[in-house]
Amino acid sequence: MITAESETWSPAKWREIDRATRAEEEARQARARRGLPPLPVTPTHTVRCGSRDCRPGEGNLKHAMDKHGKFKQWEQPYEHREGFVQSRLRSPPHRPRPNVEYAGLVALAARLAPRGGPVLLAAADWDYRELALNWYLHARRLGYRGALVLSMERALHELLLRRGVPSFDGGALLAAWNRTCLQRHIQANLG
Repeated sequence: MITAESETWSPAKWREIDRATRAEEEARQARARRGLPPLPVTPTHTVRCGSRDCRPGEGNLKHAMDKHGKFKQWEQPYEHREGFVQSRLRSPPHRPRPNVEYAGLVALAARLAPRGGPVLLAAADWDYRELALNWYLHARRLGYRGALVLSMERALHELLLRRGVPSFDGGALLAAWNRTCLQRHIQANLG
């Protein structure tokens, strides 16, 4: 993908991308020879498995399962496309302005914060929902009233609210970061 930024790349950078692109093609061919389906081109994740909530890890891609149906850790969950990654934004999607992009989170924290007391914040996605709930319940048990969860997807946010856990829906903030080079490290939520 040609972008304004790519027009300034050195010949060495173009060679690096070309090598990565050839390696990607070789990996696609190797998967095909082994009878495996192609990898998706973006990270994906879902919170619903059929008619029920997915168990932790279950909503990740099925190609990352072994022949016994068990999820394989440390497996590349999508096709890495170096040209695509290099074409993504290299700067943050926004400044960390607490009164703009993070105003809702700051307002919730301020509302929960006891006078002069700390605000405890944990971030989680759907796969860590039980851990986030456990963390919150322990914080409350220890007397911390200013505890909240930054939910990385709407489904988790809604679940935590139903369970009485203060939560901020950070899905839009996460989506903004998905437009940057960092996107390869963030799962795009389909749920």
